[in-house]
Amino acid sequence: MQTTGAFQDVESFHYSDGNLTTETKHWDDKEYDLSEFDKLLRGKWDESMKDGHFRYHLDKVETKIIPGEKKYVAQLNVKRATERRKPQAIMAVNQPFDQNIFNFSRIKTGEVLFLLDRKTSGPDTSSGEVAMCNGINDEDNESGKELCTQDLKPQNLVIINISPLEYGHVLVVPDVYSFRPQMLTESAIQLAIETMLLSAHQGFRLGFNSLCALASVNHQHFHAYYLEHELFVESCPVKHLKGILYELEVMPTKGFVFQLHGSTIQEISSAIYLVADYLQKSEVAHNLFITRGTVFGEDRTSRKRTLRLFLWPRKKFIGVKVEACFNVAVVELAGHLPIKIVDQYKDLTEESINNTLGEAQLDEAEYQSIKDSVVKLFTPESGTS
Repeated sequence: MQTTGAFQDVESFHYSDGNLTTETKHWDDKEYDLSEFDKLLRGKWDESMKDGHFRYHLDKVETKIIPGEKKYVAQLNVKRATERRKPQAIMAVNQPFDQNIFNFSRIKTGEVLFLLDRKTSGPDTSSGEVAMCNGINDEDNESGKELCTQDLKPQNLVIINISPLEYGHVLVVPDVYSFRPQMLTESAIQLAIETMLLSAHQGFRLGFNSLCALASVNHQHFHAYYLEHELFVESCPVKHLKGILYELEVMPTKGFVFQLHGSTIQEISSAIYLVADYLQKSEVAHNLFITRGTVFGEDRTSRKRTLRLFLWPRKKFIGVKVEACFNVAVVELAGHLPIKIVDQYKDLTEESINNTLGEAQLDEAEYQSIKDSVVKLFTPESGTS
């Protein structure tokens, strides 16, 4: 199939339902499994590091667990602050896609690890949406003609993050030539969930930052990486609200929670999109974090594994990221803290971390108003309206 852009010759990872699994080792097993997806991602990521496609190595990342109930995972990664690409200025949750600034259609071919391609039994409908023509000026398109991909199979990219925060840090870019702004769509959420389920490693995580929630690039993408440490949110208690909707109250920033257990991928994708779309249209910044964890109601020793999916409405961050000790983006809200400043790394306490994370919490009245509106979107029987 003829395609525009530089990625038509990139290797594809073909998958179907048979490649998806909720089963992983428990942290108490002191070991992990690797799926074919994991082996491909890690192998190609290692090759990219060896070939010099990253801005720095991860050989000087120091990790410590902060004493306390939440056992925050703090990692000193100074180079991510000093050598990363300058973040874009983000002024609104619904800021339009800008064809004239950096987007993921412009990356070097060497930064692409592979394409994600879901096998279908009939005509391809994996995108779930019609691609758009946006007049993007590709580096190989000096004439400025429109790059229209309406008839093309979606190219779901798995690319390296050239400024990694942890081992295997990649970006999942759904249907790259649709040129969507950084917002959650139902098809993108489903791709993110399927990507999580392609991994057999209990430490594989995936996250999304909306605009004004510390997203650096206004082009639809997710972060994914391996973290060899257990997080408190994997087994923390949650509060049932309605149907398949739950609430996270025990972290400094409150949010909504879902689990895959008891539901289908499509049902959970639709439910999360229902809330995300409400937040998007209401100009409320938000972060989505997906991790392996225990089934709701089970303690951390339980072997019943599922996906836990956290969606936080939060205070807006306007402009360019401020390089403080740590920014409050998606992985930080989940308890993983990439730290940029040596002295502040040494002095971290659970109390100081709670205070910093709590700065993202909406005012109580605004949060309760959002919560009331979100609850009304769900029915007790089916989970969604």
